[in-house]
Amino acid sequence: MTADPSAWALPPVTPLAALGTLGEQIATNNGQSSEVTRLSGHGTGPDLLFKRYKKPLDDTDALRLDRLVAFGRSDAAGGRPAREVLLSRTSWPVARITDATSATVGCLIPMAPEGFRSPGGGFREIDTLARPDRRMARDGTPPPTPAQRTAACRCLVGIAAALEQRRLVYSDWNYANAFWNPSDYSVYLIDMDGCAQNTGADIYQPGWEDPRARPGMPADPSTDRYRVALLTARCLTGTRNLAEVLHTLDDPPPGVPPDVARLLLDMLWAADRETRPRTAALLAALNDGPVVRFAVTRAALPARPAAARSETTQPLQSALTRPAGLAKPTVPPPPMVPPVPPLDPRTKAWALVALLVAVALLVLLVAVKA
Repeated sequence: MTADPSAWALPPVTPLAALGTLGEQIATNNGQSSEVTRLSGHGTGPDLLFKRYKKPLDDTDALRLDRLVAFGRSDAAGGRPAREVLLSRTSWPVARITDATSATVGCLIPMAPEGFRSPGGGFREIDTLARPDRRMARDGTPPPTPAQRTAACRCLVGIAAALEQRRLVYSDWNYANAFWNPSDYSVYLIDMDGCAQNTGADIYQPGWEDPRARPGMPADPSTDRYRVALLTARCLTGTRNLAEVLHTLDDPPPGVPPDVARLLLDMLWAADRETRPRTAALLAALNDGPVVRFAVTRAALPARPAAARSETTQPLQSALTRPAGLAKPTVPPPPMVPPVPPLDPRTKAWALVALLVAVALLVLLVAVKA
């Protein structure tokens, strides 16, 4: 179950007044919600939250939310594997909440388990995995091993595959909507009440735009495949820049399975968005299982960004910054000039005689001309 079993005793459509006094407010003006508040009654404990929308849902969206709630409450054998994944790894909606006018003003959702919290009290966003090891070490976070990065990506893609199996589009894949647990590298996804069947609103997030989507088109399974692949690739490689991600996958380093890298490239850079591989294929590759991969024509890769100056040049060194044991750079000595030997005394005498003779001849020449 997503939350305490008593939470499911609440009707799938629950009046706001039936919630009683609300507890601690834990978020405001976040995405589509105006506030997120803990529940304090009904024996649910602190694990259920009331998510109030910024504006009431229309009838179409209210029906969409009802279907999500019904799927979570169903005991049908069909869809059970996907349902178990979604109820255990996501904040699947428990009930739709209405006001006195029967307008849909929010929903009940479970709070992420405590294991996903950071020491500071907030939840540990998957954003931190999309950083290079040296950055994580500088921030005081032990860098994950390649196997641990793969484990987190496997859990993330497992959620995406469960959604795709039910033909549900999530759209809102980004750093802030997924949390990770450093004890087992599991992943928890939030804001599931926005899921839609087959197509849904394309939730804009800078840096997550589908490069092959037409302007104004809704999000669809191909949109999700691109964004899941981008989030997975960033967390797997610790690289954020899209062009750098693509080139890293094109020549994967140790720790990035080649089959996974090829599928991620197909999902990210297929020339035709409809040929992007399914997330189930990516999950199979992350599980080291057999992968059925169809030929995908990719677009040409963009130019690889230039490396930062600090990564390509050595800083100037002084006596203070030079590493210990490194000798001071030697300066080449000036070129050797042979010394001029002193003049011999007899040479000096003959030079004086020659000078006197030259003067006498000059005087005689002047007298003759006169």
